[in-house]
Amino acid sequence: MSALAEAARLARAGRYDDARRALEPLGGATSDDVAVLDLLARVHAQQGDLAAADECWARAESLDPEHTGARDGRRRIRAVWGRRRGVGAGAAGVATVLLLAGGGAAGWALAPATAPAAPRATASAADPGLTEAVDRLEREIDRLRGRAGESDGDEAVRRLVAALDDPRWTARADGGVVTVVLRDGAFAAGGAETTDAGQEALAGLGAALRGRDVEVAVVGHTSDTPPVPGGPDNAAVGLDRALAGAQVIAAEADLPLGAVRVATSGDAAPPHPNTDEAGRARNQTVTVTITPR
Repeated sequence: MSALAEAARLARAGRYDDARRALEPLGGATSDDVAVLDLLARVHAQQGDLAAADECWARAESLDPEHTGARDGRRRIRAVWGRRRGVGAGAAGVATVLLLAGGGAAGWALAPATAPAAPRATASAADPGLTEAVDRLEREIDRLRGRAGESDGDEAVRRLVAALDDPRWTARADGGVVTVVLRDGAFAAGGAETTDAGQEALAGLGAALRGRDVEVAVVGHTSDTPPVPGGPDNAAVGLDRALAGAQVIAAEADLPLGAVRVATSGDAAPPHPNTDEAGRARNQTVTVTITPR
């Protein structure tokens, strides 16, 4: 197996630090091989280091001005930075793990080499690997907190589930973390403007977390309704919703913004079935993963 193929294998397995190290003998960020630069940019983007990703894609673009992955990757980064500036100074500091899968070279999500044995849901053909990318976010949170592999009976998780009992959402133990799914949709269709009920639920969840030593990840969702032609795609809408939800939760929980991560699932892996209009309305939402320290 070539060094580049080995680095790609490591990246698909979520071993991003190992993938970066495997790319160093190939020149890393100073390589003249656009394939090396493109893969390294995707790894940096998966880890939330958009500045390093943009630097790699800029070099790739200078070497090959027609490189689709570099062009579209830089476009997505500029769009994310623009949205960060637009949502206020607080949200701009939220730590991000951006999982925008646009299909093939257009996105930067790194699909696994093999699918998991029992995935929670199957991503659409337009978003290959996105479901697994969200799964990796949750596994990374487990690893960072040293709780990977712990059972649902973990005492801290069970206490947190009990403390979060509320009719506005469901809270369930999910390995070493607690996953919160809002009962109703939190956003108006097509955008990141919260409904009155959504604002109240997000603020209530944040208030319930106040004083707790936790890390929080917010994942934005949409229904399966196609985006308006010329408007943002569902992955971008999901990211806007994650940023908006993170801002409300962090403010109410009095959490440092660095303790909140955001990601987008777009219309993949919805928390509710898209079988009718009521289900689609409920999927205008975010899900929240909470990890006790």
